[in-house]
Amino acid sequence: MKKAIVSALVLASCLWVPLVSFAQQDPQFTQYMFNGLLLNPAYAGSRDFTSVSASHRSQWTGFDGAPLSQTLSLDGNLNKKLGGGVIITNDRLGAQRFTEMSLNSAVRISLDPTTRLALGIALGVTQQTLDGTKLNPDERDDMAIPMGVERAIKPNAKFGAFLYSNKFYSGLSVGNIVFFKEGLPTDPEPHVFLTSGGVFDVAHKTKFRPSLLLKEDFNGPAALDLNAFLLYNEQIWLGTSFRTTLNIFNNTANSNATRLGNALAVLLELHPNPLMRVGYSYDFSLNQLRQYSSHELSLGYNFTKKKYGRMLTPRYF
Repeated sequence: MKKAIVSALVLASCLWVPLVSFAQQDPQFTQYMFNGLLLNPAYAGSRDFTSVSASHRSQWTGFDGAPLSQTLSLDGNLNKKLGGGVIITNDRLGAQRFTEMSLNSAVRISLDPTTRLALGIALGVTQQTLDGTKLNPDERDDMAIPMGVERAIKPNAKFGAFLYSNKFYSGLSVGNIVFFKEGLPTDPEPHVFLTSGGVFDVAHKTKFRPSLLLKEDFNGPAALDLNAFLLYNEQIWLGTSFRTTLNIFNNTANSNATRLGNALAVLLELHPNPLMRVGYSYDFSLNQLRQYSSHELSLGYNFTKKKYGRMLTPRYF
């Protein structure tokens, strides 16, 4: 009973109870396609060079208790077959906060001269924080409601597979595998992530990069992101992303409410040189929260190698 009461109060404090059950237990980033380590540990080292990435997202700006998320990651090759990386994420949502750090490793198998299959695992810890002082219950002196700040630290794991070449990729991963569930009622739920995309030449110096992301936790409708980018002269990425929900496993109970997650985003990524990228995205909500917009800024730096005196061109994914 205590778990149910506190969970309801935490979610109600943010006025978006249904959303947390299927999407926001994992930090949401619109520009995840530029940092595959966010979703899949098998991505570590897949670009054949060392890369550092950082993102900051402010969702529904101006809305009290809205999500605020940051991430910082580093990944690269350990040798020809092994990749490794570390990622730190911080997600604040109303009265609750999740801070996670994980070590990622991946082994790559060459299927042919241009195609590889990577299998990865991430092991880490998650600190959950629940601030009872930010809750406003109808009844005072309720023992089920924390009076102060409660914290819990738990180990977790993530597993994934990543198939890729110079022209396409597909990935499947399972995250938020918490080894024991006793403690705070805000334990993250396991999520399944399916990603796929490719890159095609469409004109002189212009490429087209479509992609998709399907997120499922089996507790509510799945979230689907559809993305499309145009890349000009290896320097300018201009794209759009549409986010919606699907009732794949007949999770219809919250199907209408969870459409709060629907959004349309525009994205701009600039590559002033092969080593650096700067990105910005702006999300338009397509629901009752349409008056609140979301902003996200990302930065990346690649430590690429030279071959025959020339800088190697970074991968598109």
